[in-house]
Amino acid sequence: MTAMFLLNYILLGFALCTGSPIVSQLSSYVDRPCGKDPKHLWLDIVAVVDNSKEMTDDGVLSIAGELSSLFSHAEQLGIDPNQPRTTRIGLVTYNEEATVVADLNNITTADELSNTLFAALTWTSSVEHSYLQTGLKAADDLLAKQSFNTSRGHYQKLVIVYASEYRVSGTQDPLPLATRMKTYLTIATVAYRQDIVVGFNDALTKIASPGYNFTNFNGNNVVSELKTTMIQVNCYCPNEWFQMRSSSKYGVCIRPFATMATRTAARLSCRNQWNNAYMLNEFTQMKHDFVLQVIGNITTFTQPYYIGLSYSNGNWQWDQPNGQPLIPLEHWNNWSPGYPTASSTDTAVINVNTSWQNTNPSLSNMYICEVAACDSANYCAAENI
Repeated sequence: MTAMFLLNYILLGFALCTGSPIVSQLSSYVDRPCGKDPKHLWLDIVAVVDNSKEMTDDGVLSIAGELSSLFSHAEQLGIDPNQPRTTRIGLVTYNEEATVVADLNNITTADELSNTLFAALTWTSSVEHSYLQTGLKAADDLLAKQSFNTSRGHYQKLVIVYASEYRVSGTQDPLPLATRMKTYLTIATVAYRQDIVVGFNDALTKIASPGYNFTNFNGNNVVSELKTTMIQVNCYCPNEWFQMRSSSKYGVCIRPFATMATRTAARLSCRNQWNNAYMLNEFTQMKHDFVLQVIGNITTFTQPYYIGLSYSNGNWQWDQPNGQPLIPLEHWNNWSPGYPTASSTDTAVINVNTSWQNTNPSLSNMYICEVAACDSANYCAAENI
């Protein structure tokens, strides 16, 4: 054991006790957020708008303005063979029956969208009542024909519902259909009427995917809420990966591997899994707890397991994607009592129960990989998902 190695441990202990990082990289020492570039969202969206008399002329005209504003940011609507990060939007109106005003291939520019919206949503129909089930079914059918099982099958699907009432009549109950649809797409709802009907908003909330129910009451900024919704919907993980989240999603995906491997083999495995993945980083207690929650539901996965922390270049550092520098361990740490031990060979880190221990990298353990989520800043091709 060299004097330099011992000195590094002393410096490490001082940093951990004082809470001061050895190297300050606060700009990089955070878990990746979801991409937030509204110009490069890649989604297939169907707007489903109640145009019954209950909605009122002012109501549908206001919705036309909101939807036009919502997509005014889009750099490209429709399909561009040279730019996969594009959004398509279709429009369905409904009352007692539904009408597909524009399918997913009709609108290719923001001007076309505005013209379509204001032509269809300047006045309400003469029909007094509306059945949301008809609008949802039209949207579901449209996505089935033009999005699922196409070259855009891996694009996330969003249905935005504007409703003025919640009417149920026998087979017209929208909840069973909405419940089924939410297993493969996201539904956002906007309760849109001038008077508050008892139970209406609560009923419509059941139609929406969790967290995506909004109202136009009390001057709520529906456009801002829906922009955030689109960013969150567009942020997702490939198959078999788990997305980190607290109150909202992070642009981080993790995947536990219930196979035994040395630290080197585990790192190479992560590199080859998907889209430049790497070994798990645990920057915070929240992420550590999230990981424990995920593996707690996997019966074949057992502890201890390798994480991405290792002793390298005179410091404890986190693994990163190929071509990016390793990130030194900073303020939060989760060492077991008595760890890290001063050993020139125990340079890898495993999680044992709920804390870290350094160990010999030649030992075989299970491991966890991490990768950036698919989002507006990170397009994912269909063959990679």
